[in-house]
Amino acid sequence: MAKLDVYLRSVKQLGAQGAVLSSGQAVALRFPTGDRHATQITSHEQLVALVREVSPPAVLDQLDKARAVKFDLETSGARWSISVTPRPGAWHVAIEPLDAPGPPGPPAQVAPPRTAPRAPTLSPSGEPRDMAIERGQYGVGPVATSSGSALLDALTTSARAAYASDVYLSAGSPAFQRVGGELAATADRGPIDGELLASELGLVAPNEARTAWIERGLAVFAYGDGAGRVRVTLTRDHRGPGATLRLLPGEPPALASLEIPAVAGWLRERGLIVIAGPSGDGKTTTLAALVRALGEARRRVVAIEAPIEIVHVSGWISQRAVGEHVPTVRDGVMAAMAEGADAIVVGAVASGDDAAAVLEAVAGGHLVLTTLIAPRAGVALERMLDKLPPDQRDLARIGAREPGCSGPSLTIREGATPFLCV
Repeated sequence: MAKLDVYLRSVKQLGAQGAVLSSGQAVALRFPTGDRHATQITSHEQLVALVREVSPPAVLDQLDKARAVKFDLETSGARWSISVTPRPGAWHVAIEPLDAPGPPGPPAQVAPPRTAPRAPTLSPSGEPRDMAIERGQYGVGPVATSSGSALLDALTTSARAAYASDVYLSAGSPAFQRVGGELAATADRGPIDGELLASELGLVAPNEARTAWIERGLAVFAYGDGAGRVRVTLTRDHRGPGATLRLLPGEPPALASLEIPAVAGWLRERGLIVIAGPSGDGKTTTLAALVRALGEARRRVVAIEAPIEIVHVSGWISQRAVGEHVPTVRDGVMAAMAEGADAIVVGAVASGDDAAAVLEAVAGGHLVLTTLIAPRAGVALERMLDKLPPDQRDLARIGAREPGCSGPSLTIREGATPFLCV
């Protein structure tokens, strides 16, 4: 019997929909209500041995070249799909059953609470034991949370009550929050263990974000915490895993609530609206208010975002996530132009390709809305034009209606946060 069969048997016995094994991390089991982590930690060497033992020769050849592979495995009367992403010192393996899962087996063994990182759990013969699920996460009743993580929900609930804009999490350190631009300690000042932090973030992160976090040490996604939306930036540093949680409203606000009704007249025009300002000063919320107003005006809006942050319920608004619904910002913008959208929204201009796509849509007669980090209105459009290749900048400046957005009649709330260039 292959050593991997122990893991596969545990997936079936626990009624899971699959499992994720990562070098040096606890095994994550997939359930309809969210991921649950086993008590076992799979070392890199053990994980490599597990996979290589069951891999066909052609797969082994690809693994030796450090290439991602996917293959089917039939064992113990069941068929499985095995996806492997090999990286030096850090493999990521996703296991999914190809047959319909049977009824859950007997209740899982409940392990004692974790007190410190442990080595892989082995039997006296050196074989891995059947998996057990951590206490409080399975077998003792689910924790009532909105996101799947009681820890993160508690942190964001407390931060929203304090009118914080961000929560900062770092392994071995207490959580901090930003209130009114200043950092402050949260009510619970205890340090957060890195292993616990990685586990809790894994409960809310989509599979693509977890994979990117493992491979590149950085990922961005958004989730709901019951009171609104949370944009998460996953990071790693010398301490271990970390994350920044940006708190967003659950639904887009009305324009009137932001005291920018003067821009409403532009919603039926063609051209470019840039929402600019420093980081964390409300650009995303202001953009959502404008998009809501467009939907209420029965305008067809296509929004290209990475990730989708504030969700719109209007049928007039189509929100598309880069990497999930469209390959790139440029591809999304080109598709929206071909569809004849009344307005095209780009969540943020992050590259020269993004800027070129935005200006191409404007030149094509579309209304385009986007955000840009800029300290004041006078440099907002110049910063966007600077993202273009040198041979395109002069032409773009010639076509700009008001270079630099310097006309005071075209600047709304300059000096406030945020401001708009239209």
